Amino acid sequence: MRLYRSQIPRLAEDIIETLSLDGDIVVDNQSRAEAEQDIRAILEEYLRQENRVIQETRELMERGQITYDQFGRIKGRIADERGHPTGDDGIKWIAGQILENFMISNHIDEVFGEDKVMRKTLMRIFRRHLIEEADLDREVRGRLKNIRPGSDKWDIEYRRVLDDIRRKRGLI
Repeated sequence: MRLYRSQIPRLAEDIIETLSLDGDIVVDNQSRAEAEQDIRAILEEYLRQENRVIQETRELMERGQITYDQFGRIKGRIADERGHPTGDDGIKWIAGQILENFMISNHIDEVFGEDKVMRKTLMRIFRRHLIEEADLDREVRGRLKNIRPGSDKWDIEYRRVLDDIRRKRGLI
């Protein structure tokens, strides 16, 4: 699953709303915007780290003239070296950061929910909001049936079609 910057405000709002309605947290209406901002800050920091890893991956691939089909493997290696969790591990890390924030935040009045229960709720919210990268990849590959994977043309067209699909879905 992948987090996109355009999803962050809705995601933060949904987290506070759902946990409040479930009775897991108590947030004063006056502090609601600040509580959502705290969550947005966590999500944006994760994206900053993710973008650094992606940029390093691209630079390494460019220097080594490596094709795009190796991107995931190389990105995973760099992320491991940097201690940056990705995929489902990244979502679990974000959930942990949000729960820790609830305990120290001045904008959350009370935390009644158990960590385990709130973590499950957070994971459910993330799954509802986040885009499955494998679905995007299948859609792109479906559109590029007549181009040989691994070729220069494939790499260029893959990126172009992927960006087009993301744009149409409001992800960039």
